[in-house]
Amino acid sequence: MDPILLSRIQFALTAGYHWIFVPASIGMAFMVFLLWTMAAITNEKQWHKAAKFFSKWLGIFFVLGVPTGIVMEFEFGANWSQYSVFVGSIFGPPLMLEGLFAFALESTFLGVLLFGMDRLPRAITWISSFFVFIGSSLSGLWILIANSWQQTPTGYIIQNGRAELTDFMGAVFNPLLVSQYTHTINSAILTGAYIVAAVGAYYLLKKRHVQVARSAVAIGVVVLAISAVIQLYPTGHAEGQVIAKYQPTKLAADEGLFKTEKGAPMIIFGIVDEKNQEVKAAIGIPKLLSWLSFGDWNAEVMGLHDAARYVWYEQVLNNPNFASEKDRKEFIETLMKAHGVDPNAPDANEQMVKVLEEALPVAFMFYAYRVMIGLGTLFILIGLIGVLLLLLGKLYDARWFLKVLVVTVPLPWLASEAGWFTHEVGRMPWMVWGMVTTNTGVSPNVSATHVLITLIGFVVVYSVLFYIWLHFVRKLIREGPEPVEGDVTAKPTPAVSVAGGGQ
Repeated sequence: MDPILLSRIQFALTAGYHWIFVPASIGMAFMVFLLWTMAAITNEKQWHKAAKFFSKWLGIFFVLGVPTGIVMEFEFGANWSQYSVFVGSIFGPPLMLEGLFAFALESTFLGVLLFGMDRLPRAITWISSFFVFIGSSLSGLWILIANSWQQTPTGYIIQNGRAELTDFMGAVFNPLLVSQYTHTINSAILTGAYIVAAVGAYYLLKKRHVQVARSAVAIGVVVLAISAVIQLYPTGHAEGQVIAKYQPTKLAADEGLFKTEKGAPMIIFGIVDEKNQEVKAAIGIPKLLSWLSFGDWNAEVMGLHDAARYVWYEQVLNNPNFASEKDRKEFIETLMKAHGVDPNAPDANEQMVKVLEEALPVAFMFYAYRVMIGLGTLFILIGLIGVLLLLLGKLYDARWFLKVLVVTVPLPWLASEAGWFTHEVGRMPWMVWGMVTTNTGVSPNVSATHVLITLIGFVVVYSVLFYIWLHFVRKLIREGPEPVEGDVTAKPTPAVSVAGGGQ
């Protein structure tokens, strides 16, 4: 058993599981704020009941998201100690600031919202919902500052065997931050909108809580349509251009591009043959990849081998952020030895190019990327159809569309997970682009047996947590929102206590 592979699997499991709750929490925080805003503006009971109901949903997602996220921070020290030592002075401050400011703000006002919405004035409740959204957005910002820095590192110098911060603002506003942050937060908003719309659609199909359900479906499909378009352009397009410039191996793997091409096509679908380095039965749009990546229909897009050469020779060997030539030499030698390459071999550099080229699972990247893009396109279609039906006054009676919303509610999570796996697997073998690989970042004294035991433990615990989460979701759906006076189809039900899990 390979401890590096097992540690990667363990982190992928914990990060992927954590990501079930993160976009839902951030997205629901935005939707809850919108619902409380509508309740304040209209002073109509159905908006107030909807806001209270979906605030409970937000509480459930938040409660499950916190412990699953904390686990990953422990893994940095346990499984990836060498990585933590190398980037600790840069990676640590954003995580500290996230806990001190964003998480504290979000959790405090979420408590005020959940336990005070029946006791406090509505103005205080609205303010609480606003700060919950701000807190969740700031939490995402600090985490993505750390993540985007790993993808496009700036504001540092390498000396004494580690990266040291030289320009805090330069590190914060690295090339990827703005596009990655807006793309990720917008994805979360899309997820939240989908949840609200799907829950409302479910109640309309069951002819229960009709007034609240209509409000939920209406606001859900409007936000869904807007966020789905924004996800494609400008946020997705902007992030793609940054990746094309700074992470050419990731772009090549995403597109199944093995050979460098001018006027490269955008492949819609095909069958990846990694052995023969080609995409068979490819269906694509001529020159579109070149235009999307560089704004030029005839621009040259590097294939995987040329991209790996560029990364090694230009971004690693010619990295200007070494304190001295001694630091550069020691760094390169350590990197080579970690991947079984003799630094004194005449073809050592070419061997490292091969390491970078072979580290990427092109087929996985190619298909995962198309899952993300395909579902994103579907969300635009569903959102626009929903808005059209709303404008025509047919939304609430279009049972076929309401069924589509209910059946497809898991898809935003699938799209988000596919996007993150593409994003993270696409930087392999780098943990920090051009500096730390999985081989140099892993803990040297953690055995495969230890990792396997904890991995099995995580699977068991996470399975239990997922069951508990499903239990509360079913309970909320079964009991529904509080009845609105005059809604003859609404069934009075006791309220759900998120904190205690009872009535």
